[in-house]
Amino acid sequence: MASGTAPLPIPRTETPVQRGRVLRATSLAHFVNDGTTFFVPVIAALLTSQHGFSPVGIAVLFVVFYTSSSFLSLYVGHLGDRSGNTATLIAVGLGFLGLGLLGFYGALNLLGGTAAFAVAIVSALTIGFGSSFYHPLGASMLQHTYDATTRGKALGINGAFGSLGRTLYPFIFALLSLTLFSTTSLLIFVVLGWASALVVWQAIGRTRTREDEAGPVPATSMRNAITRGIVILAAVAFLRSVATQGIVAWIPTYLSVQRGAGTGAELGLAVTVLFVGGILGQPFFGLLADRVDPRYLLAASSVGASLATWGYLAVSGPLGSAMLFLIGFFTFSAFPILMSLSSGFVGRRSSSLGNAVVFGLGSGGGMAVGPLVVGLIASAGYSELSVGFDAMIVLGLIAAVAVLAIPKPGGGAGHVPLFG
Repeated sequence: MASGTAPLPIPRTETPVQRGRVLRATSLAHFVNDGTTFFVPVIAALLTSQHGFSPVGIAVLFVVFYTSSSFLSLYVGHLGDRSGNTATLIAVGLGFLGLGLLGFYGALNLLGGTAAFAVAIVSALTIGFGSSFYHPLGASMLQHTYDATTRGKALGINGAFGSLGRTLYPFIFALLSLTLFSTTSLLIFVVLGWASALVVWQAIGRTRTREDEAGPVPATSMRNAITRGIVILAAVAFLRSVATQGIVAWIPTYLSVQRGAGTGAELGLAVTVLFVGGILGQPFFGLLADRVDPRYLLAASSVGASLATWGYLAVSGPLGSAMLFLIGFFTFSAFPILMSLSSGFVGRRSSSLGNAVVFGLGSGGGMAVGPLVVGLIASAGYSELSVGFDAMIVLGLIAAVAVLAIPKPGGGAGHVPLFG
């Protein structure tokens, strides 16, 4: 730390001002994190248009991006629990996001051929690493700051800013494309990522999610993060994410190639319609999670996402836009629902690692596998993307049924450590 003073712990009895500061700073981080990471499929569409990347090449890029985010989040979650410096780590992650976007700018504007592909893969890895920080750490800060009666609402509000980032990034991209070369607008997002990292660190960089000031987390605490409830929840989150992200990751390319949206303003506006649904969906499901068993909400959101995708493939025009909105409404509700459930299966001292298992390994792993499966189905040509979407619709319905295996949160069988 620049001042040389020790980080301050988040008190057990936070004041409204302290809670508001944490919510605002983490919401800004969520805005930039999700805006950047969900902009990667748009960048993939640009790479396809400008450099002619094949479906398999784009699938490899998605796998590198989502896999690095998924598996590295386990290390980040453990580091957050061990040090308690979650806010500082969130700022570090935002810095890596900006660096990855800078690499994509170089791949699109300065390079071609094999060099462009290589730099795009490294950039995907960098953004994947940067995105591994926010969800386990941001959720942990909110779980520590808010009690069980208001936690879902706070997670929903926070998640809405993530959806706002997903919405505004392609919208800003569309506006900038009217006055700048579309790829040049990436530099605006690079600056935004680095500036937000500084703001978050200045606002809450000295707060901690551990009450003690020193000493490692005991091995028993790390084992206690891998409970029966966490593992089953992560497995269901994986199935749901394979289905939903296998669709969402390819929708920009589907719009560009199959529905003639191009790579400029029309594509950006269409993707905005998809992501704007989450702005309403996350606080809606987050508020319900304080009142209704989140397991039911998880099942309902999976069914809703599948049915909306089926409707989107069947219609076009204004009805197609309405279906895109509903896809976003149901798909991007995962954060408040999963994190509300996760907090019922793991103790406070292992919350970041527990969140990382559910959202990083579970949802993040699905983000890696889903786009790969759809890419392989479409390997013969982009005209086969709709076949891949059909397969993901069925899997989404299976994920909804699998929710029945999740234990009731708050104790009992779900809190039993899986190892030892």
